[in-house]
Amino acid sequence: MEGNSWNGKILWVDLTKKTTRIEELLPKVYEDFIGGKGLGTYLLYRELDAGTDPLSSDNILFFMTGPLQGLRAPNVGRWTLVTKSPLTGLYLDTHCGGPLGREIKNAGYDAIAVTGKSEKPVTLIIEDETVRFEDAQSIWGKGTHEATKILHEMTTKGSAVYVIGPAGENLVLTATGCCELAHQTGRGGAGAVLGSKNLKGVIARGTKKIEAADSSAIRQVNKTATKLWNEKTGYGFKEYGTPFLVEISNERGQFPTRNFQNGYFDGYESLTPEEMREWYIGAHLSCPHCIMRCTHAYRTEDPRFPGTEVESTVEYETLGLCGGTLGIKDAQCVFQLNHLCDDLGLDTIGAGSAVGFAMEAFEKGILSEEEIGFPLPFGDCEGAKKLVMMIAQKEGIGEILAQGTRYAAKEIGKGSEVFAVHVKGLEIPAWDPRGKKGMGLSYATGDVGGSHLRGWPQTMDHPDSSTLDVIESMVDQRDIKILRDSLIICHFTYHFPLTHEQNITMLNGASGLNYNKESISIFAQRVETLARLFNIREGVSREDDILPPRLWEAETHGPAKGMKSFIDQDDFERSLDKYYELRGWGKDGVPKEETIKKLGLNTLVS
Repeated sequence: MEGNSWNGKILWVDLTKKTTRIEELLPKVYEDFIGGKGLGTYLLYRELDAGTDPLSSDNILFFMTGPLQGLRAPNVGRWTLVTKSPLTGLYLDTHCGGPLGREIKNAGYDAIAVTGKSEKPVTLIIEDETVRFEDAQSIWGKGTHEATKILHEMTTKGSAVYVIGPAGENLVLTATGCCELAHQTGRGGAGAVLGSKNLKGVIARGTKKIEAADSSAIRQVNKTATKLWNEKTGYGFKEYGTPFLVEISNERGQFPTRNFQNGYFDGYESLTPEEMREWYIGAHLSCPHCIMRCTHAYRTEDPRFPGTEVESTVEYETLGLCGGTLGIKDAQCVFQLNHLCDDLGLDTIGAGSAVGFAMEAFEKGILSEEEIGFPLPFGDCEGAKKLVMMIAQKEGIGEILAQGTRYAAKEIGKGSEVFAVHVKGLEIPAWDPRGKKGMGLSYATGDVGGSHLRGWPQTMDHPDSSTLDVIESMVDQRDIKILRDSLIICHFTYHFPLTHEQNITMLNGASGLNYNKESISIFAQRVETLARLFNIREGVSREDDILPPRLWEAETHGPAKGMKSFIDQDDFERSLDKYYELRGWGKDGVPKEETIKKLGLNTLVS
């Protein structure tokens, strides 16, 4: 495609036949869907039949880039994976740091679409126009860290490596993949989709130079953002990365404690950066093209090999789900749980939630010591590490927990369903909505399920009054996030701040087109509506846009004491009505025909 930074090409890979083909998309498709989440949503809806088993050879993995990858833009060292989630059975987009997107783009493609299933384990290697299928039997079963190092030794210098670990190979439904040791496609079980295809990993290296339509516009934004960031001083995120959020979350009553029984963790101080400083290493594993350097590493020991020192790139979400949610105050324990999950290829949110669920079931007498294999009270570090290993290997009770907390609660029963904390099967992240008005609506309506990255209501209030007044701000923030995820630019750029207008400026500079706030609003609604239509095709209705019972319980401790996610069920229902109305959907949550037509989706979804 002349005059812009899109390549205009999708590389289709058939693992069954070991063949490839190139599809050239029309410019109009790029204009309407941009890249990353947007273009991936279009491709997934267009290609995947309703009812496809996510772990069958018919599911498709879309490794997506955006218009800014390969350019000198700030914080674009990222990429997106779009597929059908085996955990939820619904739409999934998951966003990952690391250079894979840049290398795919530099190889001449805007996306790689992987179909079929290899008879034996393979890795997919792309080097410019050359595509190879390499035998991966020798690294099948190895952790992500060792496999990454081996694959770097086998491939061209500068290649980007993305691999799964044993959890993905064993089809654990909360399995992730790992890009360059420290970055994960975290939510929804994308790692299990790779495992189901016998695909150990994807390696890419490209040498093409990507040109922008107007590189000066992008340079100016980059210069402004860098200056703003360099001038920031005494700022927790800049000094510590996301772990600085532990104190903030706790002060708001949003830090998940003992399987979300509360949003305040007594003793949380041990999980703050100040207390963890003695083990701090640095930010050398952060994403490329990033001026923020938020991936901070800490020294710890590999619990499988005592005496072996390793790095743990622990983030806020892991401190919440593998710390507070488990009642664990020992930072070294959380470091080890994080390293285990990363190397085994497990989502720390999903794994932490499953272990927390099991701990509460044990303490309530629903799961016995004999059923688990050992006692499992809250705060038990050794028990948590054992159970994480069992989940990854699908051993004993771990086989049930490996299917996610929704499945585990149904299988175990005995009233455990009331403390299985998920939305549509996706476990809730480390932000208790009882501490922030409107957060519960964001979870309930998220296209992937319970995600904290689907629009934050712009308020500091607790949910002690109607949520109706913050819904528009949540929708605005969701639209901004959809653009970021389609450009594929880091969400944390709000810390600069990198404004919505600057993101549009960079998009115009890359594409040579003339987007504005109005056309981007239509774009975001188009993507959100198409993801909704995909989920409706899979059976989702208004009845699924709900919160779990635990989040309707009044807080009993901390800053949000007395709070529920909404003041009452009626306020939730009216809030859901308003959200649907703002999106142009009916009260049943189904997009209206006039909305589909207005968004230019009528041909695609007819």
